[in-house]
Amino acid sequence: MKETATVKIFLAEGDPDSVRTAEISNWTGKAAAGPRSQLELILQRDEATKPGIYFLTGINPKTGKQRVYIGEAEVIRSRIKSHLDRDFWKTVIFFVSKDENLTKAHIRYLEGKLIEMTKVTDRFELENTNSSGSRRGQLIA
Repeated sequence: MKETATVKIFLAEGDPDSVRTAEISNWTGKAAAGPRSQLELILQRDEATKPGIYFLTGINPKTGKQRVYIGEAEVIRSRIKSHLDRDFWKTVIFFVSKDENLTKAHIRYLEGKLIEMTKVTDRFELENTNSSGSRRGQLIA
C-alpha cells in the first residue's frame, strides 16, 4: 500500500507566478521558488539563509532549449547573488532542510547527483562547466 502525502504550497504574494514555497508531509525539506524579477523578495525569506541546493532555469537564447545551472551553497542568498551575471536564467528554485540537518557534505553530494542525473536525462542544457565539489577533479561523463 502506498503512503499518502500532503503537499502544502504557500503563495507568498498570492500569485502562483510569484514567490512560493512548498513542503511535503513527512519530509524535512522545504522548497522556495520564484521569478528572477522578484529575486529580492525570494532572497529575503528565512529559507535563503540556510544551506541547500539551487537551480537557475531559463532558455538558452542561442538554441531556444531549456537551460539549467545546478549549485550548492552554505548560504543560498549569497551564492545566488553571485550568479547575477548569468543572463539566461529567469527562475530560481532552491531546497533547504527545515531541521538544519544538511551539512556541506550532504549538499555537495546532492549537487553531484543532480548534475549527473541532468546529464543522463538530457532534458536540459547544463550551464555548469564543472562537476560538483564532492567529486573535485573528476568530470561527470
